[in-house]
Amino acid sequence: MPELYHTMGQFFLSKSLTSVLEQRKSIRSYGAGSISAQQLGEFLYRCARVRKIVPREYMECSDRPYPSGGASYELELYLAINICEDINPGIYHYCPKNHLLEQISPKNDYLEALSINAQKVNGEDCWPQVLMIITARFARVCWAYESIAYSLILKHVGVLYQTMYLVATAMNLAPCALGTGNPDLFAAATGIDYYAESSVGEFILAKQ
Repeated sequence: MPELYHTMGQFFLSKSLTSVLEQRKSIRSYGAGSISAQQLGEFLYRCARVRKIVPREYMECSDRPYPSGGASYELELYLAINICEDINPGIYHYCPKNHLLEQISPKNDYLEALSINAQKVNGEDCWPQVLMIITARFARVCWAYESIAYSLILKHVGVLYQTMYLVATAMNLAPCALGTGNPDLFAAATGIDYYAESSVGEFILAKQ
């Protein structure tokens, strides 16, 4: 498992919330160089780590940097990494409790296909350095929220997007949320049961 960092970077400390909100935008073109493992680790730590486990009578809940209805936190992050210093290309799952990346597969045709799809949706001729695929474990919300569960999941994707945008802006990284994805391709790439957990959002992160 690649080592991830969570040292508070100088960019994160040097900007006010107001300036970050005003500067936030989608960035679809990149300069020279690539995002580093340290930058990626800090980004994931600020956005999506488990800060603490909250045991409840009906299920184990958690506390994380972004809000989630009922503290269900059904969203998971998978990273299709093409270019990142000190991390080999491949498809990874982010473990928010232990702040680790678990490799699902090395560089293969699925990684290329996911990246090509994201590149087309992005609208720019820029190869994604890191494509983050957000999935939902449906059972964690469906049992409690029933008919509004999917609507709630999409709201959670929105608040996670905003958290990612603000953290990336504070770190001087290049963020871009994508409006579409390919759940069938993701299921084929990971072998995950489509009906238990499927992709509901995608987000590109790179060095500016």
